[in-house]
Order: sequence, then structure tokens, then C-alpha cells
Amino acid sequence: MSIKAPHDVSLRNQPNVGPAKTNFRWWFAVALWFLLLVSYIDRTNISIAGPFMVKEGVVTAGGLALANSLFLFMYGLSNIFGGYLSDRFGARKIALFALIWWSVMTLFTGVIWSSLALVFSRVLLGLGEGMHWPLNSKWVKAWFPSHEHARANMFWEFGLTMGPIITGPLVTWMILASGTWKTPFIVMALIGLVVMVPIVLKIAQDRPEESSYVSPEELAFIQAGRSNEMADSVSVKQVLGKLDFWLLLINWSGMATVFYGILFWLPTYLQKVRHLSVHLAGFWYTLPYILMTICIILTAFASDKFMKRSVFAGIGTLIAGLGLFLGTHTDNLVLAMILISISSAMNGVVLPTIWSSLQRMFPSRSVGTGAGLLNGLENIIAAVGTYILGISFSIGFPYLITFALIGGISGLILAKRGY
Repeated sequence: MSIKAPHDVSLRNQPNVGPAKTNFRWWFAVALWFLLLVSYIDRTNISIAGPFMVKEGVVTAGGLALANSLFLFMYGLSNIFGGYLSDRFGARKIALFALIWWSVMTLFTGVIWSSLALVFSRVLLGLGEGMHWPLNSKWVKAWFPSHEHARANMFWEFGLTMGPIITGPLVTWMILASGTWKTPFIVMALIGLVVMVPIVLKIAQDRPEESSYVSPEELAFIQAGRSNEMADSVSVKQVLGKLDFWLLLINWSGMATVFYGILFWLPTYLQKVRHLSVHLAGFWYTLPYILMTICIILTAFASDKFMKRSVFAGIGTLIAGLGLFLGTHTDNLVLAMILISISSAMNGVVLPTIWSSLQRMFPSRSVGTGAGLLNGLENIIAAVGTYILGISFSIGFPYLITFALIGGISGLILAKRGY
């Protein structure tokens, strides 16, 4: 895999730094993408397996809703301290711990026997998986020159969209072929322990300086392109005291509430309300994430061109709320699924622009603190909507729609403030 670095003004005065003789950093990005892919399949396979668990009487519908919401709550808390731990002990060590932890918890989910056991397994799964997001951000910062950060982030964020795309047909096939909902949890746990742990051990060094696969020329190229920001920092108290941070959080939470609600409950909605078979539900489950992949690519380029981050995030969240409203109020199944898919796909518009606004909002040394708080609090807030939707579609959907509209307005206010 050979990817040429674009011409960058910061390198014009670096005559001794030639083009990289290796491009191992992009293979490292592939590993990060695959790690996030496995992570997302591990967390979303419950959306396909959940109705089977309820049907067999292993768990109750209320227990499943509580388990999914508590997963998001613990995932949010784990985001907050995951970045701190990686700063203190290194991303590689924390990634290995988190990967082994969440793989064991995925295996545990495959042998649960009650609603209480499921809740316990999902809480512990969230504890491990929540550390993952800030780790990837830390690795991109260390492994890529600043002018490649957007593409590197976009590259591994594809795991967020490809995970659900693969989950629908793959998990459905594994359940139907084996005759049990337990199979996908056992298989994915083994992939994490047998495949991903050796990959992280072999490839995922904390910095390119520590990797034997990075040539001196590539290392010089990376180092020459690193940002030379002032080493300022802000405290957690200062982050939480910033109005722009709260506007960003409301915007992100409005979109995330819709996204997670659809992520966890779309198959159940399609089977219970739309009366689709599990085969058709699995097919429709993938459409939002195909569209979201397209949105991530288009938005990344468009927002860089126009430098209007929060305009994209605000309008995207408003469209998410409108699409969900129209999609849940039409009798035509195809039209409903297109509208609901567009609603979920708007996460691909909001995702890259939200993080770009955050990176502008805080100095380099505090981006990790800001990112952990933003993603952590957002997941805790989104857990509320996910729980409500799991209990009642008639109450849950209006809650999601209202929150998305508030989030969209918040994004437009942030755009007015210059983001």
C-alpha cells in the first residue's frame, strides 16, 4: 500500500527530509480500522441477537433495554478516564488491556442465563470498549504529520460504519446457520483474543520512533510534519466552564441519541412494528451505515474546503430529527426505511465536523481532556434516549426527534459563534 503525502507548506524549509521510503503508518491505520471494526461488531451484535434472547425467555425486553442503556453509560464513563490512562501508561498497554477485557465480556454475553447476567456483561463490556476511542485519537496524533490527520481519522472511523454494515448480515447468518444466538458472541470473542491481540502486540507501538517497520526517512517525514503548537493546557473545570463546549455537547448528543437509538433498536422496531422477518430486518439494518459511509467521505472534504464545521453539524442533526419523524409516520415501508436510514446516516455528517470543532476549541495538550469529556458525557446522555426507546417506541421516538431538533439548533448557534 503506497500513499503519497500531499505537498505541505510546513515542509518547504526541510530540504533534508525526502519522501518516506516506507508508508507503514498507513498499514497502522488499517490495523486501527480493523480494531474499531471488531469493537463495533462486538457492541452491536446484541441488536440482532437481542430479539432471539427475548423470544427464548432468556432475558426480558425491559432487561435488554436496561442492559443497552447501562452499556452506553459505562462506555461514556470509560471514555473520560481512558484518555487519562493512555497518557499515563501508553496507548499500547491500555489497548491490550481493553481488548482482552471486552473480548472476555463478549464471550460472557454468549453464555448469559438471565436479564441480570446480561446487564452485568454489558456494563463490563462498556468499561472495556469505552477506552478505545481516545486511544485511536492519541495514536493518530503521534503517528501522522498534522496535514494527514483528517485522512487518518477518516480512515479508522470507517470501522464505525463498516461494523454495523457487517453486523446485520453476518450475525443474522451465524444465528440462523447455527441455530443459536450464542454463536456470534463466541466467534467475535475468539477473533479478538486470537487475531487482534497478536496484531496489537506486533504493530501498535505508542510512537513511530518505537517501531522497527518505520524507516528513518518515514520517521523524519512524520516528525517534520508534526504540529508545533504552544504547550498550553486547560483543566477539566475550565472545559466544563466553556459555553462553546456545552453547545458542542448538546449538538453531538442530539445526533448521538438518534444514532444509538437506531443502532440498538432498529431490528426490533422492524420486526415488532413493521412486522418484517428477521431476514429482511437484517437487510434493512445495513442501509443506514452504507449511507453514513458516503456521508463521512463527502463531509470530510466539503467541511475542509468551506471551513464551516458547525453549519454541517447543525444542519445534519436537524435533518436527522426530521427524517426520523417522517420515517416513523409513513405507512410505506420502503419510504420509511429510506427516511430512517437518512436520519441515522447524518451521523456521518456530524461525526467529522464535531471533532474538527473540538480540535479548534482547545489547545493540543487539552484535546484529549476535551474529547474524553465530550464523548463520555454524550454517551451517558444518549443512554437515556436508548433506554426510553427500548421501553416504548411511542414515547421514545418523539424524545429522540425533539432532542435532535434541539441539538441542531445548538449546532447552528455554535456556527454563529465562529465554529
